[in-house]
Parts: sequence; structure tokens; C-alpha cells
Amino acid sequence: MTTGVDRSLRRRAGAGLALAVIVGASAYAGAQTAPSDAAALAVPVSGHIVITDMGKAETHIVPTPVISSGSTTQREDLDVTLPVLGIPLEGQTSLIMEAHMTMVLVSATTTAQGKADHVVLHGPAGDATVSVVIDQPVQGMGGYDPADATVHVRGTGGTGMFDGVRIQGDLKGAFKPSGTLYLGYPSADAALAAIERGLAQNTALTEPQRAALLDQARQALTGARVDLFPPEAPTAPAGHTPAPPAQATVTSAVRRAGAQTQVVLRIVVPQGPARQPVRLIVVDADGTQHAVDLGTHAPGDTVSASASGTAPFVVLVYVNSVMARQISVPAQPGQ
Repeated sequence: MTTGVDRSLRRRAGAGLALAVIVGASAYAGAQTAPSDAAALAVPVSGHIVITDMGKAETHIVPTPVISSGSTTQREDLDVTLPVLGIPLEGQTSLIMEAHMTMVLVSATTTAQGKADHVVLHGPAGDATVSVVIDQPVQGMGGYDPADATVHVRGTGGTGMFDGVRIQGDLKGAFKPSGTLYLGYPSADAALAAIERGLAQNTALTEPQRAALLDQARQALTGARVDLFPPEAPTAPAGHTPAPPAQATVTSAVRRAGAQTQVVLRIVVPQGPARQPVRLIVVDADGTQHAVDLGTHAPGDTVSASASGTAPFVVLVYVNSVMARQISVPAQPGQ
């Protein structure tokens, strides 16, 4: 077997999203196992959000001689449409958009955010229950471009195809949100089986309708890929850098394409020496070892890498000469 490794490094300094502390049960001293939901199916999506009604805006200003601050709140009723894997989802919700402004003399900075919890998006293969947060940058004294907004979608399940499925996405655009949605399916086959199961549970559908929706799902799945859930921003008090994890953390996902199998890895360097070597060792079925050095990194750094070859094989991840994780990749079914 031949192995190929791609690698990239995101530094902790100045980038909060670079630090993903995902811990599981300790397997042995110095090691952490990745949670079972680390793998995700990355799906391109493009939806619509329509404001159907708006409440009266309420503004409160606190003036001072040099610096003034204030806030404006306004209720918005929304219709949300978001096709996922060829399956249309629709729902309604209300949220309060709240804008905070700080003005120094004639210069102003403003941020606006609205949040809706427990939004139910209904679909023919099941319902997804999510939270929706809209972050809208505001320029100057109130100008804004909806295309600059970010729509954060988070969910932990629902019914039918979404039963027990984690959902995560940060989509661009307030009215036409688009981007990548990450779903807690380990493979495209698992997603298709969940969709088929969800459609079968919907007794209102006819067999031709089920067949048509399943064909749409198969077509949409050609654009999906197995990946890792993006790391969530760590929480830390303002002005403080989040601490690195006490132990190295490793998350992984397995991609299969024909005879080739790829293991995608995200490694977070733990507390300890300022320079810690990160290394992969790939062990073939016949015991042959292939070592790949990923360089030395500081505590808190996130190292992304991948190892590919013909399964079965084992990937050993070492951080500062300590094995952080062992990943066994079985042969493909039917081999």
C-alpha cells in the first residue's frame, strides 16, 4: 500500500476557531478517543429566508459627551426554506434582532444579532429541529448588506432522516443563505438509508412520490463528501486566549472512493513544551510501516492531515512522542 499525506496548520494566535477541544473517554495515559459523531457528511445547501412581518423598532440611547451607546430591538417573523440532500425543508419562526451601537464623536460601530431556538423545519422524510442565529454586520450609522450576514444553524436531531443526527452549518447571506451544512452521517450510504427510512415512515406519500424524492437525494449525494464537523469557537472571557487541552485530541473521518480509502485527521496540540513534534505512522496489513512527520507545533495549534491507501491499515498519531490515538481502518465490505 502507498500512503499520501496532506497537511495544513492553523495557528491559535488571533484565530479562535483554530482551537477545537473535543474530548472523549481516556483510552490510555496521554491519549483521547474522538467522539463517535466526529465524522460528518458535508453537504452544499442554498435556501431562502423571507421576512413575513416586522414589529416596531425600539431604540434606547445612552448619551455622553464623547462616547454614546445604544441598542435597537425589533421582532421579525420568518419563513425558512432549506433543501437538504434534495429533500425540501420548510418552517416558520420569530426572532428578536438586536443591534448594539457604540459611537465615538462621528464614528460608529454596530453589530446586530437575532436568535431563534427550537425551529422545526418540516420535510417529507422527517423534521429537523434546529436553532438559528443571524449575525448581521452594520456599517456606519445603520447601513448593512444582507449578503454579509452569517446564518448559524445548529441542531441535534429530529424525526425520520434527522433522528439522532447532528446538524451544523454557518451559511452566508441573510435572505439567501448558502454554504456547507454538516450532517452527522458517517457516509453517503448511511444518509441515503436514513432518507429512505424517513420517506417510508411518511404514510401520506405515494410510491411514485417516494421514488422521485429518493432520486433527488441520490443526485444531491454526488455533491456531498465525508469530512469532520468544523470546530466550534471556544468560550473564554474577553481578552483571554483559550487554554490548550490538557491532552492531545484527535478527531477523524474515513472517506472511501473505489479501492482507495482516506483518513482525515484534525489534531490539537496539548499543554506542554513550546515545540512538540507531531507524527503519523501508517501500518499496512503486512506490518510495513510508513512514517510521516508533520513538523513541530505549539500548544493549542490545530494540525490537519490525511493518510490514504488501500484498506485495511492502521494509523497511529503521535504528539510529543506519545501516542495520542490509534485508528484502525477495516477493509471495504466485499473485499
